[in-house]
Amino acid sequence: MSVVQIPIEPLTDESFAPFGWLLEAGGEPPFFSRPNLDLWRFPYAADAPARLQIMRYHRQPMRFSRLERHLFVTEARAPLNGARAVLVVAGDAESAGTDRPPSPDTLRAFLIDGAAGVMFWPGVWHGLDCYPLAAHADFIFLSDEATEVEIEALAAPVSGTRTEVADYQDSHGLVFEIVDPRRLMVPPPTNS
Repeated sequence: MSVVQIPIEPLTDESFAPFGWLLEAGGEPPFFSRPNLDLWRFPYAADAPARLQIMRYHRQPMRFSRLERHLFVTEARAPLNGARAVLVVAGDAESAGTDRPPSPDTLRAFLIDGAAGVMFWPGVWHGLDCYPLAAHADFIFLSDEATEVEIEALAAPVSGTRTEVADYQDSHGLVFEIVDPRRLMVPPPTNS
């Protein structure tokens, strides 16, 4: 078994653009405004009714071998209460439409600092979990009913009709480990 290290990088509009959008206010002009309100829209799409839920990720070692992608929904995750976590994505918008899992050298780890969420393009490969920096991290999670029912019906993460799973340990003898050479996981100092 080989271990491939993935360095954490900051989450920005530009760095995340191949995978989807940042969910944050202020990057672009608001879609709609009136006194005391600005509104931004994002292009959520699904072929089944939406499902809005809260997901709590628990702290765990930042090692994994599986990625997944959802074929019919623009899945979104937005941190609650300033939750900080690491999210892994892979490939790009062009490779998202192919039948093969992404090359291991395309995996990227982003630090979600609690200020913005993310929404994936349909078919973007990503880690099955987020990796919280505290004991746990809560996220608003937007997906679709049919995809979530399929995932919840399976005893273990495997491919279905709406979700594909790639296990790199089984197929390539690889395990991925998230590393932080730039010390991005260290919380910023507080002003006293």
